[in-house]
Amino acid sequence: MMKLNKNNVFANLPMSDYDEVKALSLISYAVAKKLNVSEQEVKSSFLAREATCPSSIGQKIAMPKASASEVSEPQLFAFTSEMPIEWLSVDNKPVNVFLAVVASSDVEIDYEGIKQQLLANADLLQKVKVDPDQLTDTINGLLLQGVEI
Repeated sequence: MMKLNKNNVFANLPMSDYDEVKALSLISYAVAKKLNVSEQEVKSSFLAREATCPSSIGQKIAMPKASASEVSEPQLFAFTSEMPIEWLSVDNKPVNVFLAVVASSDVEIDYEGIKQQLLANADLLQKVKVDPDQLTDTINGLLLQGVEI
């Protein structure tokens, strides 16, 4: 079962002039620092995936994914921005909640299950997005609700 570690939560970041590429660069930097893996590998993986399949799932939420060869267990990271940023999204809404998944490429993850939980609780995520503790507890609560990871 994958859990969100509070140390992997970055809440209410000032990202007002960001776009997808700048946001993913920031996320890649934080992920590489925390996991002690190659920032370039993580960043190019996020960007390559974004180019083929935009990570915005709607309701101001994006779920970027990256594979990193040295990551033994899948890792979750949560980022929220003070102001929503423009993002190519299914509902044309900007994004301010990012749940990034980093795993080795051979790991099976129920992305659809996670996506449905996040979308069903989008209003709640907006309420807790400024508080790292609440955000961590909320996301972990959602992941426990029948999502196999």
